[in-house]
Amino acid sequence: MKRFFKVLPLFACFCAALPQNSPAQAADFKGANDVVFECRLQGFSQADYAAAVSSLFLDFENEALCRIKPKKYGKVGLKIYTNSGAGLATPKNLTLAVIAELEKRGFERKNICIVDMSKRKMRESGYLPKFADLLSKNASDDFFGCPVCDIESGKFFDKNWFYDNPLTPRDIKFQTGADGEYMAETRKSYLPIPLFLTVDFWINLPVITDMRGIGVCAALGNATIWNMSNNERFFASPANAPIALAEVAAIPELKDSCLMTILSYERAQFVGDGIFNAAFATSEKLLQASSNPVILDYFALDYINCKRVNGGFKPITPTPPIFEYARQMNLGTFDTSKIKFKSVKNAN
Repeated sequence: MKRFFKVLPLFACFCAALPQNSPAQAADFKGANDVVFECRLQGFSQADYAAAVSSLFLDFENEALCRIKPKKYGKVGLKIYTNSGAGLATPKNLTLAVIAELEKRGFERKNICIVDMSKRKMRESGYLPKFADLLSKNASDDFFGCPVCDIESGKFFDKNWFYDNPLTPRDIKFQTGADGEYMAETRKSYLPIPLFLTVDFWINLPVITDMRGIGVCAALGNATIWNMSNNERFFASPANAPIALAEVAAIPELKDSCLMTILSYERAQFVGDGIFNAAFATSEKLLQASSNPVILDYFALDYINCKRVNGGFKPITPTPPIFEYARQMNLGTFDTSKIKFKSVKNAN
């Protein structure tokens, strides 16, 4: 039986009527919903991140009254961001700290999969060895023993799992004949299986940048547009991008298996549309985490707007529609009065 997703009126996502197979791990932590954990970093070294992430994991578990441990699959996915290159990528020290905490809880490195769009970008950002090292040092083509899955390769898709959106942008129209019908594939964006169907849960590790069409790209963007094939169609049609983000993020199997988002402010950019420019980059010794990606994006928007104004640029206003679409899809609230804030004491 095929599994597929369609766009319905009022931004609804439809999936075929099959039993839900999402891992129960993330659902076990609903006690931590709409809690934002904040930790001030001492610095950005591996030791600094290790201390902060250790405290964050413990507080997250204590808040949820549940422990993170291997379950059905004994596997975890980590969605990083490297599309902007080394200058604006998920900090490797953060990723290593998360891996270490998962190992403490019984997960083996060979079962912790690093997922992102491009092996080339991951190699440029230090998540994979340089080709010279692969040849001269016989290095393993992984991230410190963790396998790496690149979405662009197409190796990690299932033909029956895709997001189907009929709003194909005009500038990438493909025709099958004189009648001008769109090719079926231009409507589809495939999702990486190792991130949500074969893992106990996955963790989102985005960065912050402004982005055309959606305003701010952080938690929701990394889990959606930067997590599927054929994503250029949404950049080519900015009016469709916020709707697509909300719909993809609301796919039950993807949404329900996401344990949390951990957002580092070590690398952020407030102007440039995701194309790295050091002149518009900024940094804070701050780590935030939540199972609610919407509120993290709301804080990220406020942060880059402050930097834009201080830098002489116009803020991103009004509030981008992605937030209201996400609220309608029950992805999380961005009403700060409904959020619980918990300050995490750094283990250092």
